[in-house]
Amino acid sequence: MPESPVTSAVEDREYYEERVVEGVDNRRTRTILSVFIALLILLLVGVGWFVVKLNSPVKAPSVAELPEGVSWIRSIYAWGTTSDTLLRGPVDVAVAPNGTIWTVTNKQIIAGFDPDGRASGLIAPIAGKGKGQVVSFEGLTVADNGEIYVADFGRKVIMVFSAGGQYVREFPTDDLPNEVYVRGDTVAIATISGVEVRTTTGKLLNKWGKRGSGDIGIDGAHGILIGADGTVYLSDTSNTRVRAFTPAGRPLWTREGTRRGVSNAPAEVEKIAGVSQSLQLPAGMTMDGRGRLLVVDPFEFQILALDTKNGHITARYGEFGEKDGKFAYPTGIAYDRERDTIMIADTSNDRVQIIRLPGTGGSAIRRFRASFFDQPVWLCLFPLALLVFALIVFLRRRAQSARDDSDLDAGGQK
Repeated sequence: MPESPVTSAVEDREYYEERVVEGVDNRRTRTILSVFIALLILLLVGVGWFVVKLNSPVKAPSVAELPEGVSWIRSIYAWGTTSDTLLRGPVDVAVAPNGTIWTVTNKQIIAGFDPDGRASGLIAPIAGKGKGQVVSFEGLTVADNGEIYVADFGRKVIMVFSAGGQYVREFPTDDLPNEVYVRGDTVAIATISGVEVRTTTGKLLNKWGKRGSGDIGIDGAHGILIGADGTVYLSDTSNTRVRAFTPAGRPLWTREGTRRGVSNAPAEVEKIAGVSQSLQLPAGMTMDGRGRLLVVDPFEFQILALDTKNGHITARYGEFGEKDGKFAYPTGIAYDRERDTIMIADTSNDRVQIIRLPGTGGSAIRRFRASFFDQPVWLCLFPLALLVFALIVFLRRRAQSARDDSDLDAGGQK
């Protein structure tokens, strides 16, 4: 039986009314979702601003106040809130594989800090001359496995602590040690009279130098480093020079310095490529991501970048001062490859400074990755997840609405 014209008209009208209602509902839903997405974006921006402010030091120096090339990040003055937890004359600093910054302070304490400056560990052995005790800490380093090696000048030993700060072992040195460096299974030790190369358990592998000047003389060395090719770099501190040796101890090059104020000093300091080669009291050293040897000179109040091929000073950073970003007799330095940051034991200012320098060869990807995990960026994850979910719902609703409109147009053309 053929369909009645009246029945067909009623069905068409109901169909179109249903579509109109659905269209209105979809538009209302899209409007609500749009407002919700806008609020989520504002929330995400607000949380991001909070995270940045939370990790930004108070009263940071302006760019105009900083020495040329120095970008200041933060300064660390204490591991607690009381006067007995203040850093006192920190002499060296090292960075662990997990980013922990360890510094020798107060002569008998090793304080640990997270990259954002928060205290994260403390090593404070009993004062004394017995095994596991301390007389006078000097230089320290951190091995690839996180173990902390520290030179006890007073006891004439190298003490080893676990990554968590527990005493593990120690081994004696032939002379008073000022600095220590570990690469793989090899330990290089700078003493007041020479270089000792040992295993991580203390077995002597090689030794060279004697107290004094000249080609074989070494006096009060305060910086040592083993390059990737085995070259041993040394701050021959009291002899006012930086030296490079083969793994067997044969001299490769020497960068001689000149003390200011010495009567027989030359009238003009040598310059190479426009950079002063002045060197007074080289101390701690590290190597940046570009392969430059960075040496801190407490009497120059600067960080000197040296070419490892010939010892030429290629750049100089820093100046004397008490304000953040300036130095007062700094003695220790370390480089964090993951974060492209440089830590300075700013000795006479009783602090550790974290800075950046140009030309270090740091990776922007590594810096971003480290920043994500170092800061409470996870606070942004919840609003970000809600934002992504809302966008997905919004796009699906929009696509469904487009299909409904298409069906409605097709129905109207019947």
